[in-house]
Amino acid sequence: MKESIFNKNKQKSFAFVEDQNTQNNVNELDEFVNSGRGQTKKVLNPKGRPKLNDDELKHEQIIVYLTKEQKDEITKRAKQSSLSVSKYVMLKVFGIN
Repeated sequence: MKESIFNKNKQKSFAFVEDQNTQNNVNELDEFVNSGRGQTKKVLNPKGRPKLNDDELKHEQIIVYLTKEQKDEITKRAKQSSLSVSKYVMLKVFGIN
């Protein structure tokens, strides 16, 4: 039997209910847990992302000589674009993201 905790105001739209029945049916609980299990999804590519070759991982270095004013100007524009200086230069010179 369920009894309302709030008996004072009967016009409330809801009330907290206290369950007097403390016996849990184990079979119903197991059935609930088993019904909530999902199905395994088939993976289309089990190998995952393709590995890169060693030569594809290497970065080449380019040295550019600038005056202090030029460097400051490039740094300022890179910050305005929310990019690193190297990304900004690559974008401006090569159009590479």
